[in-house]
Amino acid sequence: FDGVILSPLSLTPADLAHRDTTGPLVLLGERIADSDYDHVAIDNVAAAREATAHLLDLGRRRVAAIGDQPYDTGETAQQRTRGFELAHSERGLEVDRRLVVPIPRFHYEDGLRAMRQLLDAPGPRLDAVFCFNDLVALGAMRAILLAGLSVPNDIAVVGFDDVEAGRFNTPSLTTIAPDKQAIARLAVERLVARLGDSSEDD
Repeated sequence: FDGVILSPLSLTPADLAHRDTTGPLVLLGERIADSDYDHVAIDNVAAAREATAHLLDLGRRRVAAIGDQPYDTGETAQQRTRGFELAHSERGLEVDRRLVVPIPRFHYEDGLRAMRQLLDAPGPRLDAVFCFNDLVALGAMRAILLAGLSVPNDIAVVGFDDVEAGRFNTPSLTTIAPDKQAIARLAVERLVARLGDSSEDD
């Protein structure tokens, strides 16, 4: 092949180290921050900071985060946690660590279980939650509604990814919408540029 655009979700830097370099490679999406290949991805820290800032600037003060993954393959979640913390620190607010809930996967059920855990916890009730993807957010919204509470009046919810299901939910889901077209366009541009460099070297 002349070149390839590849999602590295299930790869490690060690996998790429043994790659046959017969053509340019551009990595698209999450994971593998340290490599010699072009890698096009969103700024997860900035995006999570923006989502959290939106909630804090609405006047919400007990803002939870669902989705932290404090293990080796959880880089994306860890970046979103950093953005969550940064939005608080910029406003002089402390993060209540009890409101940062780790989950093993980004599925509906994980969001529902994590939200139930937050609602069942003693102490003042949270008034907002930032979920690290939309499926988690939709699961969390389900738990809120089953508890007899309202979204967003009682608890505001922000997700991440702008999946179609969020637009058809009632209420619809506020979410971070990555510019997927721009990401794809930049990846293709980088691949074309690398192919041009390769042809000049021949």
